[in-house]
Parts: sequence; C-alpha cells; structure tokens
Amino acid sequence: MDEELKPRSVSTTSETVQVGVLELREEMLQISKEQVHTGQVQFRREVKTRIETVTTELKRETLVIEIRPGSGEVFFNGELLKAGETKEVLLYDEHAVVDKLPYVTEEVHIGKQVITEQHQQQVELHYEVLVTEHSEGLYNVLPLEQS
Repeated sequence: MDEELKPRSVSTTSETVQVGVLELREEMLQISKEQVHTGQVQFRREVKTRIETVTTELKRETLVIEIRPGSGEVFFNGELLKAGETKEVLLYDEHAVVDKLPYVTEEVHIGKQVITEQHQQQVELHYEVLVTEHSEGLYNVLPLEQS
C-alpha cells in the first residue's frame, strides 16, 4: 500500500479586488504679490512775500511864467500877474507803473523709480504619508516617489 506520493500540480489563482483609493496629499507653494501703500507725497507750491524798495527817477515838466519889471501886462487864468510874480503850469508828470512778471528760477524734477529685488523666504510645507497597521505592529511606509 505504499504508494509513492506523487506531486500533484495544484493550480492556484489569485485575484485582487480593489476596495478603495486613499489619496495622499502634499502642500505646494503658490506665490502671489500684493502692493502695500506705505506712504504718499503731496507736492504744492507755496507763495511767500517779501518787500523790496525800488528807486526810480521820475520827471515832471512845468511851464514857468515869470513877469519881469517893465514888461507888459500878463493875464493868467483871467488874473493880472504883477511884476516879479511867477506862475508854473504842469505840462506832464511821470508816475511809476510797476508790473510783476513771473519767471523760472528753479526746476525741480520729480520721478519714480522701481527697484526689483530677489527675496528668499523659508516656508514649511506639510505632506501626507501612508501609515499601515498590522496585527504584528505599526509600520511606516514612506511617501511614493514623485516623478
């Protein structure tokens, strides 16, 4: 009865059934810029006043009427002038007319300058790893390699 044991070929098939998908996430950087107004400048002209004294020669022209002894009769505005008497008639008189004209004494150039600088900053990013628990203990599986 001793039969020789013959190896039997056993056919084994295995099928994996997917029960779910676990997505592992990682933070990535998204950089945006915002302008922050830190100050403003207003420009205006302010008018100051100073007093200057200007000296100008002004002329006046008069007609002088002088009666000398032994002259004939002279009437001035209907009045008889006596010998030795003098009358003056203003022919013209100069008056100072002051005009003020603005002119450029200085030029102030105003401009804006944009300065670009490289800015580095360290940022802490979080990422998830798959942790599996088996009846024999806790195992930590590292994140999948990224391509």
